[in-house]
Amino acid sequence: MFDELHDLGHLGPECLSLINKLIREEVGRLPVLTPPAGWQQVDLEDLLGDFLVDRLEPVTANLLALATDEDSVGKLLRTSIRHWLIDRARKTAVGSVGRSLTSMLKDSDSFETVPAGAEGAGRWRLAGSTAPPWSGPLDLLVEAAHAVPNVEIPKWTSDTRRAPVADRPSMEAVAQAVLSATAGSMEVAQLVEVFVARFPVVLDPVVVALPVDEISQLTFGAQMSPEEAVLDAEGDAQTASVASLIVDMLSPQERLMVPHLERPGGLMRLLGCGRSQAYHHATRLKEKLRQLVGDGDDVRSVGSEVIRLCGGAAETR
Repeated sequence: MFDELHDLGHLGPECLSLINKLIREEVGRLPVLTPPAGWQQVDLEDLLGDFLVDRLEPVTANLLALATDEDSVGKLLRTSIRHWLIDRARKTAVGSVGRSLTSMLKDSDSFETVPAGAEGAGRWRLAGSTAPPWSGPLDLLVEAAHAVPNVEIPKWTSDTRRAPVADRPSMEAVAQAVLSATAGSMEVAQLVEVFVARFPVVLDPVVVALPVDEISQLTFGAQMSPEEAVLDAEGDAQTASVASLIVDMLSPQERLMVPHLERPGGLMRLLGCGRSQAYHHATRLKEKLRQLVGDGDDVRSVGSEVIRLCGGAAETR
């Protein structure tokens, strides 16, 4: 592959065959992308075609500039494919949030659509309100969404196709708070923006662990090559990014509580409560963190980074 790439100056049959193989492997790590009927041959062929249309030129340039041997070609291709698939999964997740929100709005008596002929027809508003369409900054609405207490996030395991937004009552409470803050009506797309900012974990696709034999195939010796060092740094960056998103989903008080979860005395002083109440608050927060961090291979590193970030918050209190 390496010789073919440099002899031709572009991707040849060997590289294209490897891309096809890697796409089939990597897409299995992202259940969010699985079609309703499962992956069929035609679906995988379409996915390969989409990747080549979107990424052929930059991937070729990247390989020509960075690849030093056969192994590094495979490493770099796998990383490019994985990042591209994650981008597709994120877009799918946003669509899922929109569908969940629309379903909730239709089922709840607390909301209604602006009738035809009225200003903002088709938008959503609080039932019985008559305010005009909203068109302000999102920041205030995200703050209103964060201010809603007792938000419950359903359990999320590796068997679940998508990270849940929140349970139905919590979604309704957040939507009510947001629409109250607007004093107006909103399009579903605007509400989706607020919910994604409030619950950024929904943009993280569920990633399943690679089998042990596949992991061993990705190991090219104890001494990391320059390409492997780059990829290792990207893994650290991904852990930091995921941890940061989780911290964003915590309230200011919860961020201060995290460093004290295993120290009841510190939690009692922080909250100004007794031991039983401190234990109750700690149990609730631990469960929330367990659901947000998930049960993937990087659970320990992500959890440690969450604690580190929240530790910084506690020190600046």
